[in-house]
Amino acid sequence: MLGRVEDLARLVHPNSRLRRGLELLQDCVAGRLPEVLNQISTLPPGETSRVSIEGDALYLLIQCYKPRTREQGRFEAHERHTDLQFVWSGRECIEVCDLRLRQTLPSYDSQGNFYSPMGDEAHSRLLLHAGEVAVLLPSDAHAPCLRVEGETEELVRKIVVKIRDAHSVEGSETGHSLPAGAAGSSRAFVTATSSQNSGADR
Repeated sequence: MLGRVEDLARLVHPNSRLRRGLELLQDCVAGRLPEVLNQISTLPPGETSRVSIEGDALYLLIQCYKPRTREQGRFEAHERHTDLQFVWSGRECIEVCDLRLRQTLPSYDSQGNFYSPMGDEAHSRLLLHAGEVAVLLPSDAHAPCLRVEGETEELVRKIVVKIRDAHSVEGSETGHSLPAGAAGSSRAFVTATSSQNSGADR
C-alpha cells in the first residue's frame, strides 16, 4: 500500500498492530512526539537513530541520507516485520517484488532479514513524496532509498516504523500507547553507527 497515513489508517483493522504503527506516524506528523521531531530535523546525513517503543516488536528508525542510484541498491525483506516507510522530506523511489513468486524461499539471517542484489529484472516501482508512506509486508522484497531518475542528490529524511506480526489483532485497545515515562529520559534515542546511505535495512 502507498498513500497518506490518515487514508491508510482507515483501511486497516482498528485493533491491529499495523493500525498502531500508522497511528504512531500520525502522532509524529501532528507534533505529539517532539523528541522524534527533533531527531528527524537534526539528524546528520548518513546516520540512523533507533527509537524503541516495544523493544523489537515495535520501533522507529529515523534516517537522513542521499538516495542511492539503482546500481547501489539492494533488495531486503524481513521474516516477521512489516515496514512503514514514511518520507518526511525529499522524495525517493522504492522497487518492490513479491517473494511468493520466487521458486525458492529466501534464506534469512539470524536477525530475520534477507538481502539480495537487484539485478536487471523490472519490478514494481513506487515514487514516494514527502508526507507519503509505503506499507511493505514480509512478502514484499523491497529496495528503498533509490534516487528519482534525473534528479540531483537531494537529502531524504525518513521515519521507518518496524512492526513485528503487523497482521495480529490486539485486545480492545484502538490506539498506541508509549511506555510509561516515554516522554522523559526513560526512552532514550540510540544513534546507530554512522554510514552514508545506511537506508532502511535494519
